[in-house]
Amino acid sequence: MSWKPVTLKRVPITLWIGLAIIIAIEALLFLDVARTGRAAVKTDADVLALAPPTTLLEWLGRFASFNITPVAWFGYIIFLDGVLSLQRGGSPIRKRPHHFAMLFLASIFIWCVFDTINFYGIGAWSYVGMPPHPWGRLIGYFIAFGTIVPGMLLSGQLLMNLGLFDWARFRPWPGMPGLVLGVSFVAGLLMLIWPIVHHDPVTNLTLWTSLVFLLDPINYLLGRPSMWRDWQQGWYGRTLACFSGGVLCGLLWEFWNYWALSKWVYHLPFLGQLEQYRYFEMPIIGLIGFVPFGIECWVMWQLIRIPLDGLVEPLPDDRSLL
Repeated sequence: MSWKPVTLKRVPITLWIGLAIIIAIEALLFLDVARTGRAAVKTDADVLALAPPTTLLEWLGRFASFNITPVAWFGYIIFLDGVLSLQRGGSPIRKRPHHFAMLFLASIFIWCVFDTINFYGIGAWSYVGMPPHPWGRLIGYFIAFGTIVPGMLLSGQLLMNLGLFDWARFRPWPGMPGLVLGVSFVAGLLMLIWPIVHHDPVTNLTLWTSLVFLLDPINYLLGRPSMWRDWQQGWYGRTLACFSGGVLCGLLWEFWNYWALSKWVYHLPFLGQLEQYRYFEMPIIGLIGFVPFGIECWVMWQLIRIPLDGLVEPLPDDRSLL
């Protein structure tokens, strides 16, 4: 990826807007933290025990504390659009608006799938401090859930454009045996069903990788962008970009979540002593889960795109995540 010399005139306005949103919401959040002297909240009772704000600035700080996740992630998406505009010479969102609109909606659906898996299977996290008003809660969910997959794929695309994964192209496979796809599908199906049959916190973790092995063979057979097809062609860069986008966003999610009043907290007692070693709220070992999360969301998005072919622009090439 070759870069043109960057001047202030060339920097897209979206980069500055996104950066300003992130800085402003962070500053207001820490204003509320400093004013109340609070620690990170763990329960709804912790949130209710806080003294109410009395001035406009304090109200803004409290707003930031409740809404840091959707607002910061909206700013992050706008910021990434600006950075990618510098790399590609044009806004990826404005160039492919239908793609991003559908991706935003698909991201809500995808996260609801994972939330359902969690609440009815794993029980690994729960939400605290949710806004009491249903409309406020709905808007927060809409923005927070809708930016999950775009954030990871835009982050991975940024890293891909930097040329970090250009080395990951090797000799193509001689073919794709049907046995490989069949084993992948059956393994994914078993990984999905087994935790339902044998309810256990550790085995439930297979749910987080099951959809990759289950759905990607379908993408391959239908001629869609596919992890297996990339590997068959000797190209592993897109997979690594998805991995990296998942990890980068995971680190940001946990950072922005920690001091929030509307947040998620983890319940992972089966980790034993490892649960006490944390990156903000997340046990450090749990960060490993963000690695497959990026590719899992990408695989799900490729399958969701099938009925949307008339609305969603296709991927330009095998170096594109979105």
